[in-house]
Amino acid sequence: MKAPFGRLRGSAAGGDESRGAASGIRKADLARASDRMIIAVALVIVAAVIAMGGFALVAAERIDTVARGRWGSVVLESLQRRASGLQRDLSSFAHWDESVLRTAYFLDVDWVHENFGRWLYKTRRHNRSYIVLDGGVAYASVDGELTPINEAPFDVDAIMPLVLGVQSAYVARAANADASATGEVRRTRDLPAVFRAGYMRVEGKPALVGAINITPDYGRVVPTASMPPIAVTVVFIDENFLGDIIGELHISDPRVSNDAPDPSRQAVAIPFYDPSLPPAWLSWLPENPGASLIRALLPALIGTAALLLAAAAIVLWYARRATQDLAASEALSSRLAYVDPLTGLANRAMLARSIGEWSACHSGTDRFAIFFLDLDGFKDINDTLGHHVGDQLLTEIGSRLNALPIPVALASRFGGDEFVILTPIGPDDQEVEAVGAVILAAIRQPVMVADQTLVVSGSIGATIVPDHGTEPTELLRLADIAVYRAKADGRNSVRLFAPSMERDVLHRRELERELRRALDEGELTVFYQPQFAASGEAVVGFEALVRWNHPTMGLISPGEFIPIAEQTGLVTELDMWVLRQACAQAKGWGNTKIAVNLSPVDFRMRDLAVQIGRILEEEGFPPERLEIEITENLLFGNHQEAFASLASLRAMGMRIALDDFGSGYSSLGYIRRFRVDTIKIDRSFTQNIGRSDDAAAIIDCVVRLARALAINVTAEGVETREQLRYLQSVGCNHVQGFLLASPVPLSSVDRYLELARRPVEPTPQRLHTFV
Repeated sequence: MKAPFGRLRGSAAGGDESRGAASGIRKADLARASDRMIIAVALVIVAAVIAMGGFALVAAERIDTVARGRWGSVVLESLQRRASGLQRDLSSFAHWDESVLRTAYFLDVDWVHENFGRWLYKTRRHNRSYIVLDGGVAYASVDGELTPINEAPFDVDAIMPLVLGVQSAYVARAANADASATGEVRRTRDLPAVFRAGYMRVEGKPALVGAINITPDYGRVVPTASMPPIAVTVVFIDENFLGDIIGELHISDPRVSNDAPDPSRQAVAIPFYDPSLPPAWLSWLPENPGASLIRALLPALIGTAALLLAAAAIVLWYARRATQDLAASEALSSRLAYVDPLTGLANRAMLARSIGEWSACHSGTDRFAIFFLDLDGFKDINDTLGHHVGDQLLTEIGSRLNALPIPVALASRFGGDEFVILTPIGPDDQEVEAVGAVILAAIRQPVMVADQTLVVSGSIGATIVPDHGTEPTELLRLADIAVYRAKADGRNSVRLFAPSMERDVLHRRELERELRRALDEGELTVFYQPQFAASGEAVVGFEALVRWNHPTMGLISPGEFIPIAEQTGLVTELDMWVLRQACAQAKGWGNTKIAVNLSPVDFRMRDLAVQIGRILEEEGFPPERLEIEITENLLFGNHQEAFASLASLRAMGMRIALDDFGSGYSSLGYIRRFRVDTIKIDRSFTQNIGRSDDAAAIIDCVVRLARALAINVTAEGVETREQLRYLQSVGCNHVQGFLLASPVPLSSVDRYLELARRPVEPTPQRLHTFV
């Protein structure tokens, strides 16, 4: 505990505390007298060892830094040489009369393949070879195999900038050659030969790309008047490429990655021709001569230091043994009475005592704030990683609260994942917000627990003594109410108690009772929002949405009662009711798909898949028509039971949709581990189309990702024609939103079922035009 807490207690602690403090001082004096000389000697020894070790580490680090810098330059120079070396590989074919004849005048595919594509693959392991003629691909070879043009992979974005660069340079050089000819006919050997090469991302992978125009050598063929053909080759940075680097530089374990490698590997960024491309790194295991030297000297250094420190420790241990036993006994008694054994903070008894003492010892002009901190999502950590990990996290949070950079009077653990911090404040209530922000920033720092990096946030409710009273129990109750408001407002925030918050809590409890009654009495209804093909004309399915029209409160938003249902456990009963109603009402709608949302809370049931299967069987609804919508929070939790339930549902024939994609914990790792059938782009991105460039870019990336993984994409929240046109242009499969149709009751579904029978037109794709 911090020094201000001792001043907070004042004289109310009584004579026992004074006697305990005096006894502690006497023990400390005896310990200092016996330890002073030994500690001085030990400090000299430790300082010498540390200085020697520090000097060795600094020297080794400098040696390693110089070696890394030299190797980085060597590897970059090797990459540049390989880019320049492509000209040698291509020139033997491109500067040849026969090549001009068999490409520019007439395209002899078999001859070109034998002398260009297959030859480059067999001799130099070039992965792709192309002949670009009249702005288009006229010949293609993939890994030494002749490939039809319409089937050949040709990464236009990566290759065409080099091709266009060759053509532009050729035109410029040809113009210079014509100008210098002074009226004479330009000779064949004066024809400009242009070569361009650089590292690009081809088909998403780092590769070396080279392009050269095909021109005569000295001889017999007259070049055509039009733009000469361009020979293009692609060498992926794969095992063969890295093997050549190993043979040249003798580096260890070279790898290419899109993510920055860990610090144990040395890396250089691949020098892409286009600097705007996403970076990629070539890394290898570096030679660390300095570290090797340290490892050779380390046993001797450790042995010497251990002997010296052991001698000092033995003497010190015998000198302090007697006083330590007594101090430990007294510390244990104090700890059991007033300290939380897990975190080392004050416990609830000390908290209540401290609030009461402060109220009794201070005048009405002094103010004191009570910050009630509740960790966000701590239950999920306990459920997924285990209580032992949760305990370690609580211990770390306790250490941070005990070291806050503010004048804390007391930091205590109230219970579970709840903490209470007491601190004096001035007359301005805004100081509560500032102090609360410091507390939240401290606990929000990442913490490594059991090889897991955890980042937790918290919600804080605050009360002020004496503004909100002086009775500890009432003050903590009001602060707890303020915590609920902070969580309801989005968590990770601070809220000072106001009387309206207590009224809101009473309203919430009333809403909870009414929701239970509404479920029992069938007061809820199911609405259906049509989902359209990207054309916006054909209906491909419906999303089932629950609605509650209260007899006295009127229409209650799902955003108001669904969170209450999740917190009270009613959401599973609610979701199963919606599922049963949707299956019963939609079983006669032909092959139309029905989407039903499930809460992450539902997946805590071990027999969830069994219950859903029973509902489908009882209602006679085919599983193939049902799509289960889940949120990213379920995947983030990494529940084994949840993944098992999802696997069972897919095995039964149901489709899985990932709802609100991009708004939570989007991760390729989760999608790779469990392949969903549909990704639903969150409405926040859709509604920002045309307002911010990043929203459109994110949607484009999501669609490309989904297309690569063979996953359908549905965009939510489509409200304008501009949004719809953009979603069509990027290749989105399905759309839904108020522009096309709002959720409708069962009685209005028939008019959309007519649209469900229309054929689905293919989604318009983008067109790339090159000049």
